Formats: sequence, C-alpha cells, structure tokens
Amino acid sequence: MKKYHNNELSLAQVKADIVVAKSAIEESERMSSRSAKYIKGIAAFHLQQASEKAIKFQIYESGVKVEHHKIYKHSLDDLIDYANDLNVNVYVPQYIMKNKYSITKWEALGRYDLSAVVRLDTLKACIKVIEEWYEDLLKKYK
Repeated sequence: MKKYHNNELSLAQVKADIVVAKSAIEESERMSSRSAKYIKGIAAFHLQQASEKAIKFQIYESGVKVEHHKIYKHSLDDLIDYANDLNVNVYVPQYIMKNKYSITKWEALGRYDLSAVVRLDTLKACIKVIEEWYEDLLKKYK
C-alpha cells in the first residue's frame, strides 16, 4: 500500500487543548457558579477538540490517503466511522466511546449554547481519560 504524507496534526496540538482545558477547569473552581459555567464551556470545547484531534492524528499517521471533506468534521462518531471505512484502527478509550455523542456536542456548546452547563465532575473525569490517551499516543508514535 502506498503511504501518503498528509499528517496535518501533531500531538502537540492535542496537548495544547489539554492544557487550556485543564487551566479552564482549575479556574472554574475558583469562580462563582454563574461565571464558572462559561469557563466550563470553554473547557468542554477544548476537551472535544483534543478528542477530535487525537482521532484525526491517528488517521493521518496511518499513511492512508485522506479525503479532506470526510475528515473535516467535529463528530467523534463520524471520524471513528471514517477511520473504520479506511481500515485504520484508531485507539479510542472506552470512556470516550461511551460518551462520544455528548463530547461531540461540546464543540458548539462551549461557544454558542450558553443555556447548557457541563458538570465539573464530568469535565474532570474526561480530562483524566484524555490526558492518559495523549500519553498512550505519545508513547506509540514516538
């Protein structure tokens, strides 16, 4: 099989989203609950972005030819399905798989849907999993 060099993402971008999400989570704990909801929305957005980029990174790293209109999506489920269509085995933690529809919604929630609130305990559980996922990918793709 011909390998394509089309990796447009790096794990550093995943790490950047983790750092911003972690900072936002920590800041939300210091704020009043009214103000904290907006910061938690930003944390949720960056956790979704980290998840999305971790999946896309693995697809790019596989070396298969990527159709950009199929990978330029925010839906974790669509990206996992696309990887499967390409016969690319992407590693996605069970927690992310179980919550992929909720996490996908965070892409817009944190920026547009100001009536919704993501719980702090949910954000903390998610960031723990994503940090471990990042570390696993870092070891695998060194």
